[in-house]
Amino acid sequence: MTRRSKSKMEVPVCARLSADRFRVLETWCDFSFRKRAEVVGLVLDRVLEILEQQASTEVPVEQFVRRLRVDPS
Repeated sequence: MTRRSKSKMEVPVCARLSADRFRVLETWCDFSFRKRAEVVGLVLDRVLEILEQQASTEVPVEQFVRRLRVDPS
């Protein structure tokens, strides 16, 4: 049995979703772990892109993400 080495760039993503939001994500991704991981990765990439564009990068990422709001229009 060979052991695969993980890339040094791989970072585990940990977050807590409400049960309702998790069910929506599961349904949306057809209960596929791979699709779910891709969606989370895309969202995280976009959040980091937005954060990079902000003038004040000294704000902790957690605080920045809590302030994000979906544009209702």
